[in-house]
Amino acid sequence: MHRLSAYGIGLDVPTGWEAELSLQQNLKKTVADPAAPGDGLVVLHAANFWLPNERDDYGSEALEIMAPTGVFIALVEFDPGAVGSLLFEHHGIPADLQPDDFDPNALRRPMRGQAGLQRFFHAAGRAFCLHAAIGSYKHRHPLTQEANSILLGLTIE
Repeated sequence: MHRLSAYGIGLDVPTGWEAELSLQQNLKKTVADPAAPGDGLVVLHAANFWLPNERDDYGSEALEIMAPTGVFIALVEFDPGAVGSLLFEHHGIPADLQPDDFDPNALRRPMRGQAGLQRFFHAAGRAFCLHAAIGSYKHRHPLTQEANSILLGLTIE
């Protein structure tokens, strides 16, 4: 396991997982750490499979190659002004996902047995969308446990 940390986001990355932190480049600077390099809001991608080099914020390209055993997590930051809104009212990282929270119809582009979910929340004065996808709705119980285990190692400052 290794620790990935940048832009006020940290993640314990287990062996067999890939993770990357980046910035949405075309947005104004709103990262909580004013000394952070670059401009934009944070995007975190993590998966228990190889991540393709090119991915949109919600990882559509990764989902295209995800196997039935796959788990994909995207954490997408929104402008801090959204923190007070009803959509982002939940406080804290949602690390208690339930198997029946995953829905095959929740993905932007439904794919062969996959399922997904979105959770909007705020933490440390920052607004986020957690997007999680699993490779098999049929096997959602163990895949949900795996998703929750990586979310337990996520920190936001």
